[in-house]
Amino acid sequence: MRSEMPARMPPHSVFFILHFCMGLLAAVAWLPAAGCVSPGPARDGLRAAAFECDATPPAGHPACGGWIAPLGEVEAPLLLKGIVLADSRTRYVVASLDWCRLHNGACDLFRRKMASAACVAETQVAVHCTHAHDAPLADTEAQRLLDRAPSAPPHLDLRFMDEVTDRAAAAVRGAIGRLRPFTHVGAGRAKVEQFASARRVFIEGTLHVRSSATKAPAVRDAPEGKIDPWLRTVTLFEGGRPILRMHYYASHLHNNYGDGKADPDVAGLARAAMEKEEGIPHLYFSGCCGDVTVGKYNVGPAEDVHRQLAERLAAGMRAAIAATETAPVSEIGWKTVEVVLPLREDGQFAEETLRRQLGDAAERPERRLKAALALAWRERVTARPGIDAGRLRLGPVTILHLPGEAFVEFQLYAQSILPNGFVAVAANGEGGPGYICTDAAFSEGGYEPTMSVVGPPTEALLKEAIRELLR
Repeated sequence: MRSEMPARMPPHSVFFILHFCMGLLAAVAWLPAAGCVSPGPARDGLRAAAFECDATPPAGHPACGGWIAPLGEVEAPLLLKGIVLADSRTRYVVASLDWCRLHNGACDLFRRKMASAACVAETQVAVHCTHAHDAPLADTEAQRLLDRAPSAPPHLDLRFMDEVTDRAAAAVRGAIGRLRPFTHVGAGRAKVEQFASARRVFIEGTLHVRSSATKAPAVRDAPEGKIDPWLRTVTLFEGGRPILRMHYYASHLHNNYGDGKADPDVAGLARAAMEKEEGIPHLYFSGCCGDVTVGKYNVGPAEDVHRQLAERLAAGMRAAIAATETAPVSEIGWKTVEVVLPLREDGQFAEETLRRQLGDAAERPERRLKAALALAWRERVTARPGIDAGRLRLGPVTILHLPGEAFVEFQLYAQSILPNGFVAVAANGEGGPGYICTDAAFSEGGYEPTMSVVGPPTEALLKEAIRELLR
């Protein structure tokens, strides 16, 4: 008997079936894991619990993606610290990791495992890095590309990635068992004195880089430039009692790095000091600090400056706590949007150039690492172009979750949309784009555009996403 099925399906039919199957698989991927427990009845109200786990890599692990000396001695543990929020319908997870950046599959792995532990979709998990440099910069796909290249430099221990993300998931599950009510939210802000300064310094029309350790007096001593001097602190209260605090400030943290000692940097020191004083969890989030460093105030012996910067940051935290105003909160507002940032194809970012650098055993290690990261991002956006930006709203408090090492311009722009509101910003989410610059920076030059794999009209696209989130 002859089949009535045609020998070949029309191309458009094949496309439809493939598209349907991909959509079905994507839908299944977002479903909560089997055995998940719902947050609870409505009478439970809003609840929260903090969590943390050790995220310190083993001795010998590459630091800052492989650019600097590998880690040996542990100056202080690198931590993943976060919070689980719950209402009567669902849960949300927000976390801060004492690493430099999380790219591509590394970011996905943390989000996926924590989402599974919380029984929610990955879009309800936000993970940000504090941007410490004596710490991993992680991209699982980049490491797999390096594994296939001859005599490639190391970047990331994939076994360690599995272990640390398992610990993160376990910490989230533990927090769900400790959820406690919160009834009020507090918002306070204060200036951090003699800490942040613009990295891009123009002197007589010429652009200079004021790095975290700037030796040229004229560049170092130039005015602070465009920064956001305000540290913002968000506190959750049970009645009149604070149960945890989250701090947001926009600056690179380090004044010195590359000594092989794992270190959560000055934010870790300030955070630990506040926890010791108050006996409650404190979380720290780096804001849009892609073009902001401590370069102007990094003067003197490195250890002394390190301690001074930590003390100045802690002083800002105390002042923001003292300025905190509270308001009742009855619901959690959570929103995510996808933003697609244009892939760079120019010059050093051409695919042919990147693959040649990656495969050349005689090429400098840092160039091969940079090529692997750029190629990993290229492959990622080819398969899945969009990345998440998000917004958490608690009463009068709005918290933005943004990707990459975004310029401070994006933080100031967000705050200009709600000039009478309280807008805190956590950047360094999905780190694959590298620096997210203003469009003008590409014509001005400088360091940041050389380390960005996305280009114009990035500024307009990210600002559009910010407007949508704050609408």
